[in-house]
Amino acid sequence: MKIDALLDTNVVIAMLVEAHEHHAPSLALLGNEDIRYAVAAHSYAEAYATLTRLGPRAPFQFTAAEAWSALESVRAVTALVGLTAPQSLAAVRAYAQEGGVGARLYDRLIGESAVAHDIPAIVTWNVRHMRGLFPGLSVEKPDERGNVVR
Repeated sequence: MKIDALLDTNVVIAMLVEAHEHHAPSLALLGNEDIRYAVAAHSYAEAYATLTRLGPRAPFQFTAAEAWSALESVRAVTALVGLTAPQSLAAVRAYAQEGGVGARLYDRLIGESAVAHDIPAIVTWNVRHMRGLFPGLSVEKPDERGNVVR
């Protein structure tokens, strides 16, 4: 089955958090039945960690059950893709060899998942960072109606 676009973790989180500034356009993406979306497997771990983080600076503070239920709702309507263990290690190696540091590694893994599965586009709220890592992919953001725009 052809997958049209891979959803970045930040779009998944925005879909699930009603108070998020990008909630409505992110959630609206799933209303377009003409577009088939996927989520990279490691994005579920990244989203879970973000949603359940605790402490005074933690923005969402979902319980474990709330986070898992929310993520399952996304999984039910998207394809699941991922990297093999060797592909994951190769992506980290390449990132390190290019001087990459910090959490942008997760963006790298998302983009590598798109490349590995011949997914032509990534939908993200962080267009500039993703385009910098993957200039050969279409990197788009949602508009208010849930359409993707360049």
